[in-house]
Amino acid sequence: MLNARKLSELLAKNVDPKLYPRMFIMSPNGTLLAYSTPANIKELRDQAALISMAWKDHEKAIVSSHDEDASRTDGSSKATQNKLLQTLTIEFDSNNLIIRAIQPMLLLVLVGGVPPTRKGVFKMTAEATGDPRYPSFEPSDGGSSAEAIERLDLSPRQDSAQGTDSPSPSSRELRAEAASHMSLRDKDIKLGALHIQRKKLDAMTRFIRDDFNSKGFVMPDDLSFP
Repeated sequence: MLNARKLSELLAKNVDPKLYPRMFIMSPNGTLLAYSTPANIKELRDQAALISMAWKDHEKAIVSSHDEDASRTDGSSKATQNKLLQTLTIEFDSNNLIIRAIQPMLLLVLVGGVPPTRKGVFKMTAEATGDPRYPSFEPSDGGSSAEAIERLDLSPRQDSAQGTDSPSPSSRELRAEAASHMSLRDKDIKLGALHIQRKKLDAMTRFIRDDFNSKGFVMPDDLSFP
């Protein structure tokens, strides 16, 4: 059973007021399942509806391309096998939306902040299985201050998405982890805000997937849960 309350708490603990002020989990059909608070539900539903349409369109395009490749190679090429939409990045004037598939029926969405001076931007970037990561690991203008990025902890901040506690790390382990992260901070700053937002979403996706896998949870197609 999906623990929507625990998921919402997890998301609320991992937002940042400037770089990623909102996260939510939805179905590919646009059903909201969990979200960080406080939240404007109408705005969330509008975003979920937009994401659902965009996700389905790109998913259909990937399947169509997969079928064409398979027909040309008689289905023998590894490049044509298991080609699924994994990530969709939508860039607007007002924000970035980065969507990751946790499971076939669960999408994790991060709403990322952008500079107030951004104008005339609309771009969609889809990543299927095996595609290069977007944004690439090349320095770019991230549009957020170094101060805002430097203070971030990109690791998910809770023991379990479903409410089962795990042992807390020792102070020595925490110090070692902090030291290892220091060398990455400058690189993250140079790569910019969209990179930071994507990195956070990747970390959250891994955390939630691992938590679900450890409990054997798979979201059913009919989304019927208490």
